Amino acid sequence: MKNIYLKGLLLLLLSGIFTTETTAQIYYNDFMGTSACPTPGNLPTVATNASGTVVTRNTMTCMAAANVLNSSTLNNTAAINENSYIEFSVTPDVGYQLNVTSLSFFIQGSITSPNQLEVRYSTDGFATSTSWGAAPNTTTSPGATNVWDFNDFSTTSGETVTFRFYPYGTQRSDLGTTRASASGTIRFDRITLNGTVINPMPVKLISFEGSYEQNTILLKWQTAWEEQNEGFEIEQSEDAVNFENVGFVKGNATTKSSSDYEFSYPAPVLGKINYFRLKQIDIDGHFEYSRIISLKSIHSLRDQYFVFPNPNNGNFILSSPKTTSDDIKLFDKTGREIDLQFLKTDDHDTFEIRTKDAHQPGLYHLRISGKETSIKVLIEH
Repeated sequence: MKNIYLKGLLLLLLSGIFTTETTAQIYYNDFMGTSACPTPGNLPTVATNASGTVVTRNTMTCMAAANVLNSSTLNNTAAINENSYIEFSVTPDVGYQLNVTSLSFFIQGSITSPNQLEVRYSTDGFATSTSWGAAPNTTTSPGATNVWDFNDFSTTSGETVTFRFYPYGTQRSDLGTTRASASGTIRFDRITLNGTVINPMPVKLISFEGSYEQNTILLKWQTAWEEQNEGFEIEQSEDAVNFENVGFVKGNATTKSSSDYEFSYPAPVLGKINYFRLKQIDIDGHFEYSRIISLKSIHSLRDQYFVFPNPNNGNFILSSPKTTSDDIKLFDKTGREIDLQFLKTDDHDTFEIRTKDAHQPGLYHLRISGKETSIKVLIEH
């Protein structure tokens, strides 16, 4: 019978422990092959819309063994050697990105191998990296399957993520009293990168906001990264339903850096609420809409009144000087009055308002006694 380092038993035990695990796999390498060098079966299975490398060694050497990646010429010093590691990489196809959730792998050391391990990943060729500071020590037969459950992260489109394993240390894996040996061996198997390959939004929009400044509406927005971004159409509406294009700002095509944009627009009729959104357009013509924001052009400081947030889910803040709760009424498009609940605030000119009853998404009108116009309130859900 072939020595498979108790693979069958470990797989059976692990299947019983992790029966509820449903995480998808991006990369899986099982090293099924005969005892030979270079390591047979070093052929990973990679998710659709991504590619992965075989596992490679740097300064370490191959030792013939069946069904595992077996390596010698190890770093047996007390410090990590930045040049002594094994590694693999995964790259999403252009237009896709990796959403990475965890890494798991089987590791077993010979009795004299170093028992410490450092594991890191990087998306910039190890100019910077993230380390698993609590990686378990390497043990002898039967070895162990370790899981690094790091904070989920996503690459940008087409960006490679690389993982490296650094065996090191003066302590032997069998915890013997003599020093660990560089001629000991480390065996890796079932290297698995969990997560999904996704088709990302072409632009990561961080913020979108507006302000009213000297008869001009100023819109500002920021992106974290962009993929084939032609630019942004700016759309305006008076009812948050029917929008028209009022301008265009050219995008930065493809960039991994954050970008800041702004657009100025002559303020419409004073006292009216206007709604704005961005229509982000790809170079190939596909597009996505941003969230809707609202801005009100004001007559003077004493006439300032506004609703925040707007749109909202039926809970909102109203700022209205010289107003009491009895002055405030909310109506739907049919003219039916909506029951309101008013919560206390520290500012007597500010009201925290909640709609009492279930309501349909749509445009509502907030009317305030003594004010010339009503405030449009967009309730989304």
